[in-house]
Amino acid sequence: MFSIHEKLYWEHLGVAGALAITLFVLVGLFMRLREPAPRMHIWAMIVFFTINVCDSLNAFAYSDVFSGPNTLYRWNDVLIPGFMVSLYFYVRALTSSVPQLRRADAIHFIPFVIGALCLSPALILPGDVRRGETQASLSDLHQALIAWGETAFWMFWINLLVVYGGLCIRRLILHRRNVRGLFSDLRGRTLHWLDALVAILLILPLIVIVDEVRDLMDLSSIRDGVFSLLFDVVLPFSFGLFALRANPVLPEWTEPMLADLEKPDPEPTQSAEPAQRYARSGLQEEDIARYAKRLELRMTEGKLWRDHGLNLRRLAAEIAIPAIHLSEVLNTKLGMTFYDYVNQCRIKDACEMLIHTDAGILEISETVGFNAKSTFNTSFKKVTEQTPTQWRARHRP
Repeated sequence: MFSIHEKLYWEHLGVAGALAITLFVLVGLFMRLREPAPRMHIWAMIVFFTINVCDSLNAFAYSDVFSGPNTLYRWNDVLIPGFMVSLYFYVRALTSSVPQLRRADAIHFIPFVIGALCLSPALILPGDVRRGETQASLSDLHQALIAWGETAFWMFWINLLVVYGGLCIRRLILHRRNVRGLFSDLRGRTLHWLDALVAILLILPLIVIVDEVRDLMDLSSIRDGVFSLLFDVVLPFSFGLFALRANPVLPEWTEPMLADLEKPDPEPTQSAEPAQRYARSGLQEEDIARYAKRLELRMTEGKLWRDHGLNLRRLAAEIAIPAIHLSEVLNTKLGMTFYDYVNQCRIKDACEMLIHTDAGILEISETVGFNAKSTFNTSFKKVTEQTPTQWRARHRP
């Protein structure tokens, strides 16, 4: 167990560390605003870290060391919903080809309004009363409203975590599905690191809530001593590490293919359903069949899969059809994503090379178009259920 002085030491050190990291990241983010558009993800993180600065300053201002203005006491809580709202816009910006705000985004001001309404019975009191420095004669109704408002605010905060966390997870799942339909190399495009950031922002508030419940039950705090420091700095450090470097991974040309990002599509294996996605494309069945033959012929003749940077747009240009039509051919006629189709071609090519050449595994993987041996091995085993070495040993004369 930690003494009261040790607890305060680690708490103050944690808040100071979080504030220092946050201010450093904010400076870096403002410097990034000089970069060419899009900048929506940068602004989202600026809002996120600005709220974190306010939170750290609030912890300092109303601690046992400092004495902030009574008028501002508790008003910082109104900004708490901004953590999840800004995270949502950050995820949306990184998973959009043309990140921009829309009129409908005004709905995201609602969490702030609801939060302020829940806390309003306490916030309308004079600052010294809110802080407990002065006693005030409050009616039973007013006291009940304050208690109900506090409870409602934290219940609302839990629901906000669930709703916005779900929106972020949904967009990330859809994003990974979409990049498989656009690129043959997924490195740096799947945003798996963003899963961890979303998880962190969902877990940390839950720890605070559990800690508050334990306090009401006269149990020891989870965030004691050095754990208090780690708890305070993990949020700004983890988010700051990526906020200063992350950029949207989808080029602008992908926008027509991502127009239905907000509406999850059925899996490509459901043969009747994918056609509904392209109902307005204007392609007839004979057009799709003709394009599919042209695709197979051009791919085989030119071995286009050996292009390490092959993407949907480049392949569409090679066979002289719009990219959206090529996407329709792959999903409706061949029943697979662009990524799976190209990988299948690369694996077939690799199988031939393993049998008829003495080239090493790494050389073969690079020749057929893979940018990493690990990706090649994973894809090869997924298609053939064998490793490249096992395939060569079994099939080579």
